[in-house]
Amino acid sequence: MENYSRDVYLCWLASGGIPPEKVQLLLEACNDHPQGLLEEIRMGEERPAGVSLGEKVLFTLKKNGQPRCLDFWSDILEKERIHTCVPGDGVYPERLLRSQDPPAILFYIGEMISDTLPAIAMVGSRSASWKGLEATERIAAALSEKGVRIVSGLAYGIDAAAHKGCLKGGSPTAAVLGCGPEQNYPAENGPLKRQILERGGVILSEYPPGDKPLGWHFPVRNRIISALADAVILMEARIRSGSMTTVQHALNQGRDVFVYPGEPDSIKCEGNHQLLREGAIYFTTADDILEDMGWLDKKKEVRQNSDCTVKDERLPENERAVLNLLQRGAMSLDELCEATGLSAGQMMSQLTMMQLSGFITVLPGKLYGIKG
Repeated sequence: MENYSRDVYLCWLASGGIPPEKVQLLLEACNDHPQGLLEEIRMGEERPAGVSLGEKVLFTLKKNGQPRCLDFWSDILEKERIHTCVPGDGVYPERLLRSQDPPAILFYIGEMISDTLPAIAMVGSRSASWKGLEATERIAAALSEKGVRIVSGLAYGIDAAAHKGCLKGGSPTAAVLGCGPEQNYPAENGPLKRQILERGGVILSEYPPGDKPLGWHFPVRNRIISALADAVILMEARIRSGSMTTVQHALNQGRDVFVYPGEPDSIKCEGNHQLLREGAIYFTTADDILEDMGWLDKKKEVRQNSDCTVKDERLPENERAVLNLLQRGAMSLDELCEATGLSAGQMMSQLTMMQLSGFITVLPGKLYGIKG
């Protein structure tokens, strides 16, 4: 049997369209080197390593296991300097491993994103407004200057602006593709892709070299974008959009979601406004995010009155009650509901209005506190 590198056989295994959990079972059975699996399939084994794959997958793997296909992957891995990693390899990101449905195999070019550095995912519309693009690049640059790495998808619009801003701020940036890592998609972002790699960033994908940018790949890859970051920023998006699927992945993964307010009457920001109504974290500057994530060099002191009560009669009674409670320390939504007698819906609406007014902020752990 031909003797190729492990990376080549991982390309072959990834080409089968097998769900990540089954790929993981196969890798565990063959000690992370799939060469023996290919031999079993060539011999007609219907359950390689004891795992049921189905006729269609077996046919695809047998076809893609021909020498000409393996030679293709061997050549392109070397030419494009593509690396692979699986869970258990030292470079596989721990953030991703702890998430739901982590990829069983990653293909990447450049320096893999580090778990020791803070990271924020920035997402939004491909057809973003000029103001949205300007704000994205400005905020990404300010975060990058503080050592925060930006993760995005290298698409038109907000993604590209986020990567450019990160490069401007001096930190490496990570781009997660919905195709093979060597693909220049979209083609116009080819120069940006080269800059990302030249500045110490990474291009990564769960799709092997040669895979084209199919439409269904992108919603699936969005879970990786959110999982590689400590939190997600939504800059500008319509309600039905790929960016909103990233937000949903982030919420499922327990990530904080920051939402830029955008233009109040713009259809491009309708997703932003819906999320803010539902209690997402409102922000306007990079410092808002750095403070809420605890990444500022010096945290601002919490405002406190000498008698620890809020006496401004111009404030609605419910707002005064919430502020008086938060003077004692940060509290969760459930704790605030129990203390005030308000329902979760009423309290969430109240908290959203108070965030918009600048009175309170959302802290890590889904706690609410007075904004300094």
